Amino acid sequence: MSYGLSRTERLSKASQFLSVKRLGVSVKCPSFWLQMSLGLTDDPPRLGIIATKRIGNAVHRNRAKRLVREMYRKHKAFIPVSAQTVVVPRKAILKMVYTELESSFKDAVVKASNRL
Repeated sequence: MSYGLSRTERLSKASQFLSVKRLGVSVKCPSFWLQMSLGLTDDPPRLGIIATKRIGNAVHRNRAKRLVREMYRKHKAFIPVSAQTVVVPRKAILKMVYTELESSFKDAVVKASNRL
């Protein structure tokens, strides 16, 4: 059993990230920035993560990406079927308690999906 995201669940091309930025809605939190847009109706929900060097070195960036992937995996039920989501973690994500982080992610997803 794999807990990772399959290829069909990931955004990989720059054009996909740009379309989410242009066409979607965004929600800013202290620990991350979430952007969401609707894709084609038959597509599964997709996730893209942009971890910049502002977060820190590679160890910190990879930890931030792991946290985002885990929160996304746990809260897929709140994400619309064809939604494309981009998450940009901020430095504060590394200092927050996971339960607080998880609740803020869930709130941000619900807020963004209501605005779509």
